[in-house]
Amino acid sequence: MRIRLATLACLAALAAGCIHDEAPWREVGGKYDSGNWFGPRISMALPDDWMKLNHVDDGLVATRDGFNLQAIKIRRVDPGKPLPHTKKTVTKGMRPSELAEVLLDDLRSDGSVNGLKVLETRPASIAGAAGFRTTVAFKDAFGLKVRVALCGVLIDGHAWQIAYVAPARHYFEQDLATFDAALASFRVR
Repeated sequence: MRIRLATLACLAALAAGCIHDEAPWREVGGKYDSGNWFGPRISMALPDDWMKLNHVDDGLVATRDGFNLQAIKIRRVDPGKPLPHTKKTVTKGMRPSELAEVLLDDLRSDGSVNGLKVLETRPASIAGAAGFRTTVAFKDAFGLKVRVALCGVLIDGHAWQIAYVAPARHYFEQDLATFDAALASFRVR
């Protein structure tokens, strides 16, 4: 009888969301799957030696050596909802170039980004849909030169921003191929 009560108590706690992972990060190597019960579910293959930041809503933040050294970041951007740093919004049916303009404006308006320069922008196929890929350079709030491969796509009414962020010197080139492989495996279900 006590085992049944303990089991029921654990199930009730799980259902209520009381038991969850308190660690700030976990290893994520292999195929990451958001496991969303409600809303879109995303997946992406990452190398075994990478870890993910826990408690990221509607996205993913992953790294190998540290979140300030290199990071792959995914965030869902819902049409019509405000972005953190710009008044521009994503709308359904935007062309990839329009989505790029909005997401770049959000990055450019971030107070920790100084002297943003767009190095390249081109169309890209992401999860089988028409998207964009742009590479930008800037200095962060501490004067460190940073590069970002910023990608975006609209799939099933949601915009997805997928970015690889790293210091321009050494780290950006070191894990760019890892990002490219991860981006090629990105899926929305």
